[in-house]
Amino acid sequence: MKNRERRILIAVDLSENSLKAVDYVGRLLSCHEEAEITLMHVIRAPSPDTMPDEAERLRVVRKAETESLTLMENAGRRLTACGIPENRIRIRIQTCDRLVSVAQLILEERQKGDFGTVVVGKRGVSKREEFLFGSTSSSVMREARDCAVWIIP
Repeated sequence: MKNRERRILIAVDLSENSLKAVDYVGRLLSCHEEAEITLMHVIRAPSPDTMPDEAERLRVVRKAETESLTLMENAGRRLTACGIPENRIRIRIQTCDRLVSVAQLILEERQKGDFGTVVVGKRGVSKREEFLFGSTSSSVMREARDCAVWIIP
């Protein structure tokens, strides 16, 4: 595998489908000794306008970071159970205060890390919800350039 092609970015959220994506990648790439996998999770920091004070807002963010780390460690264990060596797995938790979509953050990370493949689980929202609110997986698929995108149902 060339350097770029062996770098895989998996977007992980709290859905069962994102863990299916982790399992899929683990099974598929278990025989590729050069695969480098980064698990990425985005935490949306609450707006200061919705919190009583900054201390409470930071408490909420810290709690979300702790829960996210547990989620990501679980995802990492799923990969190692498939035979992916621990030293080939990286965890990236990003806390975001900006008003930007999760899809945009995933694509920014893809470009910054020079990943050849982005993997996203399809959350299973209805067509109506997707029309009204958008879909992260659809946005990543539509906006990604110069990489492969795997959408795992």
